Amino acid sequence: MTTTTQPRSHQDYTLGWICALPKEQTAAKAMLDQIHPDLPKPSNDENTYSLGSIGEHNIVIACLPKDTVGTNEAAIVAAQMLNTFPSIKIGLMVGIGGGIPPEIRLGDVVVGIQVIQWDFGKAGMDNRFERTSTIQRPPRALRTAVSKLETEHDMHGARIPQYLNNMKKKWPKLAAKFGWSESLKDPLFDSLDSGIDHNHSTMASSKTSMGWLNIVPNHTWIGYLKGPLTLGFLTSTDPMKTDTKSPTNTQRNPGETQVHYGLIASGNQVIKDAKIRDNINESLGGKVLCVEMEAAGLMSFPYIVIRGICDYADARKNDDWQEYAAMVAGACARELLEYVQPSEVDRERPIREILSQVHDDIGAVRSILNKKEDLEILNWLTPIDYGPQQGDIFRRHQPGTGQWLFESTEYQTWLNGNQVLFCPGIPGAGKTVLTAIVIDDLITRFSDSSPVVGIAYIYCSFKRNHEQRFEDLLASLLKQLSQNQATIPETIKELYHKHLGNRTRPSQEDIIEALRSVIGAYSRVFIIVDALDEYPESNGRAKFISELFHLHDEYGANVFATSRFIPQISEKFKNHTAFEIHAHDEDVRKYLDNQITQSEKKLLQNHREYITTEITRVVRGMFLLAHLHFESIRYKTTLKRIKTALETLPIGETAYDAAYETTLSRINTNDTDPEKIANQALWWIVCAKRPLTTSELQHALAVEIGEPNLDEENLPEVQDIISLCAGLITVDEESDIVRLVHYTAQEYFERTWEKWFPNAHVDITERCITYLSYDIFGSHSPLNNYPKTTFKSNILYDYALQNWVYHASTSSIEITPLVLDFLKSTTGVSAYNQAVSTLEGYSAYGQWPPKRVTGLHLAAYFGLHRSAELLLTETPTDLESQDDNGRTPLALAAWWGHNKVLQLLLTKGANLETKNNDERTPLLQTVIQGNEEIVNLLLDSGADMESKDGFGRTPLLWAVWWGHDKVIKLLLEKGANIEALDNDDRTPLSWAVWWGNEAVIRLLLDYGAYLEVKDYDGQTPLLWAAMKGHHGMIRLLLEKGADLDAKDENGRTPLSWAVWWEDEKVIELLIDKGADLEVKDNLDQTPLLWAAMKGHDSIARLLLDKGADLEAKDNNGRTPLALAIQWGREEVIKLLLDRKADLWAEDIHGRTPLTIARNSKVMTRLLMERVSITSST
Repeated sequence: MTTTTQPRSHQDYTLGWICALPKEQTAAKAMLDQIHPDLPKPSNDENTYSLGSIGEHNIVIACLPKDTVGTNEAAIVAAQMLNTFPSIKIGLMVGIGGGIPPEIRLGDVVVGIQVIQWDFGKAGMDNRFERTSTIQRPPRALRTAVSKLETEHDMHGARIPQYLNNMKKKWPKLAAKFGWSESLKDPLFDSLDSGIDHNHSTMASSKTSMGWLNIVPNHTWIGYLKGPLTLGFLTSTDPMKTDTKSPTNTQRNPGETQVHYGLIASGNQVIKDAKIRDNINESLGGKVLCVEMEAAGLMSFPYIVIRGICDYADARKNDDWQEYAAMVAGACARELLEYVQPSEVDRERPIREILSQVHDDIGAVRSILNKKEDLEILNWLTPIDYGPQQGDIFRRHQPGTGQWLFESTEYQTWLNGNQVLFCPGIPGAGKTVLTAIVIDDLITRFSDSSPVVGIAYIYCSFKRNHEQRFEDLLASLLKQLSQNQATIPETIKELYHKHLGNRTRPSQEDIIEALRSVIGAYSRVFIIVDALDEYPESNGRAKFISELFHLHDEYGANVFATSRFIPQISEKFKNHTAFEIHAHDEDVRKYLDNQITQSEKKLLQNHREYITTEITRVVRGMFLLAHLHFESIRYKTTLKRIKTALETLPIGETAYDAAYETTLSRINTNDTDPEKIANQALWWIVCAKRPLTTSELQHALAVEIGEPNLDEENLPEVQDIISLCAGLITVDEESDIVRLVHYTAQEYFERTWEKWFPNAHVDITERCITYLSYDIFGSHSPLNNYPKTTFKSNILYDYALQNWVYHASTSSIEITPLVLDFLKSTTGVSAYNQAVSTLEGYSAYGQWPPKRVTGLHLAAYFGLHRSAELLLTETPTDLESQDDNGRTPLALAAWWGHNKVLQLLLTKGANLETKNNDERTPLLQTVIQGNEEIVNLLLDSGADMESKDGFGRTPLLWAVWWGHDKVIKLLLEKGANIEALDNDDRTPLSWAVWWGNEAVIRLLLDYGAYLEVKDYDGQTPLLWAAMKGHHGMIRLLLEKGADLDAKDENGRTPLSWAVWWEDEKVIELLIDKGADLEVKDNLDQTPLLWAAMKGHDSIARLLLDKGADLEAKDNNGRTPLALAIQWGREEVIKLLLDRKADLWAEDIHGRTPLTIARNSKVMTRLLMERVSITSST
């Protein structure tokens, strides 16, 4: 095996080889004559390629992602390969499969003359399924080669053993695993020889006397198969049964491989059942030789499929034969290619061109690819989804209520025109439920109009303020309106790719521009926003309302908004229609009537009219109050008690507070277990950092402080918790979240929680720590050995892990004996570390937590100032302790921005220059985090700002790397070295250009950064800008005086690299600025020569139009025409001949373009045609 470094481009590769498994890819690479260097690929291509050649064929090998199989994945890999390597004309799918006995043996090879997708079809008559999906015919060059291969095998046998022997010599490490071994036993034929019956019944010892069972195909398998498919159960239930008829041609030598040609059945399911396998075979006429899982994904692609047989697709399925089967399949593919003539491949059309004509099938493949990217883009915009909330709220509405809104003139005018409708209302009037009804009405009304009509909605919530900033709300509207389109709008894709590469988020202006663009694609757009009063002014409420008005004024968007009566909000809507929301008596009566019916209590039902009338009378348009009042009498046991309660119902502005007060007083009347559970449930719901699920709340209430394990017999029932809380809490069914019944309840508890729950945060802290310290989390070692089931069954761990410190910090006393014991305890700290390191979804922790850590590390990490102070008093030696990542408590406090703890540690004399395992000081680590305040504190405390880590990077270099402009400016003002070099000889300016951060570049240039600094490859910032395609940066650097024709170590200039990367905008910009068109690199290649070699015809035309020398020569004396012919660049050749390129120009070996073309019939024909045309004119 040799490795070639001869330069090739994507257009040079004409054969694509796809594998499903890494072992198949290994076998494919082992068959190559040469391995080629990697080539760059587009950012949206997720494949990884191996490049090489067999004979004159340049081959691209790609493998499906690890642990993924199936037809869709194969289609994605193939589609991306064809996009990156557009000249591929022949395709192979090579790997392993299951054979159909008895003709097919383990270790045999099946060449798929025909491939059918057995699980894809349509329903026919009598519920039978007809197969509709078959693979495209392979290219003629492959089909003729297969014919010759079959003939050669008939006459001389396969040359597979020869290739396996060559493989053992070239790759001796593969021999044991991928070669033939006596340990490879065929279970089917071994069982025949030994007389074993896998059904444990007596089998004749003689093969010849034993009869094979005939299995009648009467199966339960339901799939999309051609021919009748009856229902019922197979009469023989032997799970190991493979035999369908007497074996033929059984006399073979061990390791002897036969190649078969015929039908392969492909589908999306692993077949491990002989019954299913035989059913598929019979449904396809009994002609199936092999079953597998990927080839059907290439139905639109003219490929040929080759499978090595590794099992019989039955219950005996195992991995023993897979490597050998993969290698014999690869050897067969290699032998096939020896009969494929390069000249015949030249005549084939690229597969990509063929696919462009197969609109339906390729559209399905593109849909798979696009859908995947679309979801990534939409979730990148915002992960917030208001759909579940809409479902929960709408589910709670009483059918038949709210009709008065739909029948109103205001709503009908809004619906049928381009209007803004503002619906204010008192607290608890039912605004949110009415909003859900409106959204459902719009979705139902315009369901047939999508994507002509766009609908987007937002539920503002005081609990979600952290994720409801101005840009968050706009991003949500953008996401909803984008996802309703057939495909993500190009505007959104451009925004995504622009920021993804720079690791930035779109600005408010970016989102506004994109939103306006997307809205413009609809004929009508409805935007619904509920509870503007719960969206704080500090988050940008006024700005958001202004943008809603702009979308209405400029783009005709219908806007529907609700709010309590807040003067600042009402003032904003004063020029638009307002329609007050309040609970209509009819709706209240319907609600109460339904509640009484559902209660099934005869006392309530016997006095239905009285109860309904009295509650409706006092609620005065407040739906929530009707709910609270009904809950106050729901469990009364006598009519007198009901009357007494109804006669004292609170009314007016203070009604809610009075209702909540009454409910809580009732709950706290007795110090019994039910009342304790109710109180604990309320303080968890009120004080929790985030909403809790029902299961999390159950576990929280079951915790017994200080106990080593959770007693599951102590878990309360969800319905009991709800009942005990007397209507103050509710469960959103779709999201399973427990929450307070209304915003007014949250407001009430925010004002009064210290009265009702004075020790809530202390209790929650201790319950969290108890949970974290359970024995089950200390019983596994090493740290990464926690089974995921441990966390799935201990549901509160996730919440306790993330939030115990919040509760500890919020409580009036940060330290309790339990907290301190936990921080000091080796067991507690170890258990904590194990959990964090194992739980999924904690990427924010970086390398934390390590194995070796002290309580002081934890106190510093979480910012527990008083705990850190006490721990330092008890164990002052921990001040300089390092975890196994080398981090000290000081480094952790700095990283997480805990100013008070950091100052404490500095006061105690902590070392500022202790380096971690990456050779980074606390300052270096903090710069990466971008915390300007902490960086300044460390610098003022004497931290070395020129300290370098293992990459040779200083704090300034890392600040530039991450784009922290405020930190950069701070470091520069403190005198940081602006020309500091890292291990790659790159300065801050080099990295700023690399990341495309124009603001940072300007800042560095303002502080005098050197423009012509060269890194280890001799590349200047301008060279990097040209290579990366940063147009704005190129202009900026040139304005500042950068050398337009600076050369790197290969003699390449910015123009040369721009040509290489086919960036016409950059090329035009550089030429217009005066770049030298004839500058030569170390190979004497001009930009035009590079364009000719790489086949960039549009760029070659641009260079020629700008005056490039048509007859420039490289160090071998080759002209652009000679290089284009040598590399087979037809479009460039035509262009150069049209420009009168010299056909007789000789290189240093005396070859002319005509003599070079003799090696290719296509090139010769092209030149003769062009010469003939030229002569005739």
